[in-house]
Amino acid sequence: MAEQKIELRKVRDFSDNLNDTFQFIRQNLKPLMLSFLCISGVFMLLAAIFSGLQQKDTGNLLEQIMGTGRRAGQLPSEIFTVNFFLVLLFAWINIVAMQGVIIAYMKYYEQHDGAKPTIDEVFKIFRSYFPALLIYSVIIAIVMTLGFVLCIFPGIFLVVALMPFSCIVMLEDQSFGAAFSRCFALIKDNFWISFGIYILVYIIYTFSAGIITAIVGAVTGVLYYFTTKDLNTTVDIISSILNIFSFLFYIIFYVSVVLHYYNLAERKDGVGMMRKLDSIGDGTTNFDNIQEQY
Repeated sequence: MAEQKIELRKVRDFSDNLNDTFQFIRQNLKPLMLSFLCISGVFMLLAAIFSGLQQKDTGNLLEQIMGTGRRAGQLPSEIFTVNFFLVLLFAWINIVAMQGVIIAYMKYYEQHDGAKPTIDEVFKIFRSYFPALLIYSVIIAIVMTLGFVLCIFPGIFLVVALMPFSCIVMLEDQSFGAAFSRCFALIKDNFWISFGIYILVYIIYTFSAGIITAIVGAVTGVLYYFTTKDLNTTVDIISSILNIFSFLFYIIFYVSVVLHYYNLAERKDGVGMMRKLDSIGDGTTNFDNIQEQY
């Protein structure tokens, strides 16, 4: 019996989102993970290397403070180094890249009736939108930050409302202004279900990733104990690289985000239902395995 494909563009409640998230990942695990690692992996690696170097610099600085009683006024110039900002830069690029790869994969999946794309096919979609996503993400981050500065709740509202922004840009081919306005149109009357879904899947992501981080931390502690101080920098870089595996759980979080975008868009536009109605009688649609929706 053929495996039933996930219908992306449909109305989902809270439980449907979680069920379809794990079912989609299970059905597409190998090609999705390969695309995720091969395309965004280079940014993960760069972020990991600079993070490891920053850990080493921070550790050395703490040792000097404890040993010499250095004054606090001397610290900013030694904390906010070039490497510190490189860590932030590549962490930001990495997040945007991971989101772009997942959206590109699901866009191909929708456009080709559930076909599983190759890495090259995902990359072709990804590279078309990645530069724009990078630029737009800066503006979105500034808007969210201003929301938190003004008050906590406006910041939370903006984070929830703008969560599907990248999905709209890539899946609807929208400009910044159109995507920004579309986010608020979609969130209308759907804030609390969106908030609940994002919080739950983010907890699942952080808990799962935390397990990997804890294991890597334990291994790092053992390596520190059995190696000399001269090798500490190498150990820091290795531990940061191993932490790349924790990013794999980001797939859970963002697949859920994309599926919720499809839910919001379907509630607003009904495109998926219209496609079903248009296909009735043309012999292209099989309704035998479609579950009833209420």
